[in-house]
Parts: sequence; C-alpha cells; structure tokens
Amino acid sequence: MCQQKKIVYGERTDAPIYIFDLDGTLVDSMPIAVKIVLDYLDECGVAYPDNIVEILMPLGFRGIAKYYAETMGVSRSPEEIFNVFEERLKKAYANDIPLKKDVKEALFALEASGARLNVLTASPHSFTDPCLQKGGVFELFENVWSSEDFGLLKSDERIYGRVAEKLNADVCDCTMVDDNVIVLKTAKSVGFKTVGVHDLYSDENELRAAADKYVYSFKEL
Repeated sequence: MCQQKKIVYGERTDAPIYIFDLDGTLVDSMPIAVKIVLDYLDECGVAYPDNIVEILMPLGFRGIAKYYAETMGVSRSPEEIFNVFEERLKKAYANDIPLKKDVKEALFALEASGARLNVLTASPHSFTDPCLQKGGVFELFENVWSSEDFGLLKSDERIYGRVAEKLNADVCDCTMVDDNVIVLKTAKSVGFKTVGVHDLYSDENELRAAADKYVYSFKEL
C-alpha cells in the first residue's frame, strides 16, 4: 500500500519498474571510488569521521567535491577537486570496474520478463555510461540518469517524484534498488518500494531496517 506522501503521475502500468543505483549496486566500484576520494583527504591532511563513506556516497563526485571545499576545509575550489576525481576515475570506470556478480544475468532475465529497467546514480554520465556499456547492459535500460540530470541529490525526496513523473508512473509502482541507507529511506518516504543490496561498504543491519527487502545477490531479485 502506498505511503501517505503518494504522488500519482500519468497512467499506471502493470509492468514492474526498477530504478537501480550504480555504485555498489550494479557495479563493484566502491573499493576504487572510496580509495580515491579518501586518498584525496589524506593528501590534504584532512581528518574525517568513521561514517564518512555513508555521508559522501549519496552526494555524487561533484557533491563530494563541494562538501570537501565547503564543509571539510579543503583549500581548493569544488571544480578543482572534482577535476582531480574525474581524471583518476574516468579510466577506471571505462576499463577496470566490473559488474557485480549475477547482475548481468538478472538484468537480462528481468528485461525478458517485461520489467522496465532504469538507472539513477549520483555518478556523472562520463563515468556511468562507459561502465555500463563495457558491461554489456547499457541497452537494457529505458533510462540511465545521473542525479545531475535533475539538479538534485539522491538524498532529496523531490528527485523520486521527478523520476516517477518521467516514467509516467505511480511512485508506488517504482522500486529503488540501492546499497545506501539514506537513499533507501528517502525513496521509501515518498512511496517507492525499496531493495537493499549487500555491499561491504554498507551496514547490513541498517540496510535491512531501511529496505522492504534485502538481497545478498541479484539472483534474489
């Protein structure tokens, strides 16, 4: 049953609608991405809390750069910081970051069953699109969105209404699949169904509490 904040856009559809996160959900990018963004703080001599990954991941790399400059005291502009991230990560996403185990098979099975598949990630298209193309799944998705396309963070509940609107769907018919607790709680607050995906960088107990369903493997989807 839909949450109280239910927002209806257009006509309903019987086809299941999935919106997948990229990092830590579809692809195993977290070890490389986390190392790069934390190495940068180490290089700048900036200390950070134990839960820094949970704070940073919903922000996207541009958001992280802004957070570093405006909140953590890194003495460079957000654009300068992002340029460092982009230089270090572009090659990794295009060549080195793999799909997580069972993802490709599960996506093909879902697509064959008639499900509508989409991506909503905090990462920019310059990382996301080549990574999914290399993995051989880019063409399976109806939409591949960066949160930058909406001018909103994934921690902002408004983005999920916008996604539903673009899909011409009811929020209650949309399922957000993600490995981040903040994202899952936010999506759920506007009426999305939620699936938490196991990842070493996410707290399993918190994900289980935040999600309608928790999976260790994409086989369980």
